[in-house]
Amino acid sequence: MPFRAAAVLALTLATAGTLHAQTAATKPEAPAGALAGAARLADSVRTVADRAYLAGDTTGLAQAYKLAQRALTVFPDEPLLLHYQGYIRYRQAQRLSDFDTALPLYEEAVSLFERSAAIRPLPETHALIASATGSMIGDSMLRGVRFGMKANAAEDRAVELGANNPRVLLLRAVSAWYKPSAFGGGEDKARDLLQQSLRAFAADAPQRPLPAWGQAEAYAWLGQMEGKAGKRDAARAAYDKALNLAPDYAWVKYVLKPSLERTR
Repeated sequence: MPFRAAAVLALTLATAGTLHAQTAATKPEAPAGALAGAARLADSVRTVADRAYLAGDTTGLAQAYKLAQRALTVFPDEPLLLHYQGYIRYRQAQRLSDFDTALPLYEEAVSLFERSAAIRPLPETHALIASATGSMIGDSMLRGVRFGMKANAAEDRAVELGANNPRVLLLRAVSAWYKPSAFGGGEDKARDLLQQSLRAFAADAPQRPLPAWGQAEAYAWLGQMEGKAGKRDAARAAYDKALNLAPDYAWVKYVLKPSLERTR
């Protein structure tokens, strides 16, 4: 067997073993069908990363990153593997409360996303570049000048590639929620974009191994928006929908929904 084929086989088997261990307690997804080689590996990394993120599993995210890293030794320029490795760094950064610790993870995520987009420009990749770059601003006016235009340009490119992509709409909604209306954001705009996202998710059926995350997350954000508006029942219903989609969604299960009940 040629070296490359043997390496792919060994890595696929190792990835499958890790994937089984990560998902043994959850409902398995449908088989990947005819996926093979880099596509199969990207799909495995995607699955491990998505489930680890939802479960708030820091170790699982680290394992998913290592799986992507190993896969990239065999397929060094595979855009989806680069995308998912960047996605993992992005999710790891989001879990950190210390900005200085999160910043290098966001920087690495952007670098990986840019490498991926140069080969295969997905709307989600550019939307994640916008989100990660915006997150790098923090509370610094200097970084705002440095990164603000880059984040806006990445968002514009994401809209150009996929204006109705539900993940693009979701990330735009989150960005607008935190951005003052004078700079193109505001709560009304955020709500409108989030509702568009939820409608788009209803018909969302990306082919594997393309990105498929976000629907439960959209309901998590809807719950926060409804809660801030004083609509407790609507907020609770949104959180319940998120948990129906992802029963192990730690952010909703252990943070958002209990917080809503405590403010009664």
